[in-house]
Amino acid sequence: MIVIKCTEADRQALASVKIDPLQLEDDGIDYDNIRVKKPWGHEIQRYHNDRIACWWLHIHSGQQTSMHCHPGKTTMIFVVGGVGTLHTLSGSHELGAGEMVVIEKGAFHQSAANHNPLILYEIESPPVKRDLVRLHDSYNRGQGYERVQPARKVPTA
Repeated sequence: MIVIKCTEADRQALASVKIDPLQLEDDGIDYDNIRVKKPWGHEIQRYHNDRIACWWLHIHSGQQTSMHCHPGKTTMIFVVGGVGTLHTLSGSHELGAGEMVVIEKGAFHQSAANHNPLILYEIESPPVKRDLVRLHDSYNRGQGYERVQPARKVPTA
C-alpha cells in the first residue's frame, strides 16, 4: 500500500490557487450510476452513503487526470486493471492491478494511464464531489467539478 501524505509543498501549492470556497461545497446532485464524461475518460459513482462514495474510473490510454487535491477529503484508489503512474508534488509511483493508494486531504495527485486504459476504484470520504482544486490541467479546465446535466443512468447489473 502506498500512502501519499500532505506535505508543506502541497499546502503552499494549495494556498497559491485562487478558488471560490463556494465551489467546494456539496452540490446535492445524486451522481449514482451517471457516466460523467471527462476529457481523459469517464467516471461512474457506484455506491455512496453519508460517509463515503465509491467511483469507477476509466482513464484512456495515454491520458491523465489533472494535478489536483481534495482539501476536505481523504481518497483511496484501488487499481483494477492496466498500468499507470501516480504523480505527486514529491515524486511518482508506478501502479498496477491490485495496488492500493491512500491520499491524505490536501495532497496533490495525478493519475495517468501508461500504455492501455487504467481502471480504478476510488473511494472518497466524505462524499463531496466538488471538493476539488486543480493545480495543473492538460485540458484547460478551470476550477471545480464538471457541471453534470441530467444524463442517462448506467445499468447496475
